[in-house]
Amino acid sequence: MTPRQQLRSRYPAILAHASLSYGDGWAGIMEALCERLQFHAEHNAMPAVEITQAKERHGELSVNYAGGDTYAGGLIDMAEALSAHVCEVCGQPGQLSEGDVLQTRCTEHR
Repeated sequence: MTPRQQLRSRYPAILAHASLSYGDGWAGIMEALCERLQFHAEHNAMPAVEITQAKERHGELSVNYAGGDTYAGGLIDMAEALSAHVCEVCGQPGQLSEGDVLQTRCTEHR
């Protein structure tokens, strides 16, 4: 089972209809995001959040969603910002490159 399949099985309410298209290095960011969204929904009567798409865009994670509240939006914004510092390939610390193709990579995967 791929990391995306595992994530989908752990958070079916959040990812039921999501299109997930990003490198395995960002699996930890998505896991933390979904865990926090679920915790917030369960403990704060937040409207349900459904991620509709999570993908690489311009070298960073881009997450589209419906529902939630301002706090949920902040969690998603933070996850997107964090992705610019995590290698999309392996999950190690990385940097957003500024070449012809924008990518976030560690020194090993540049």
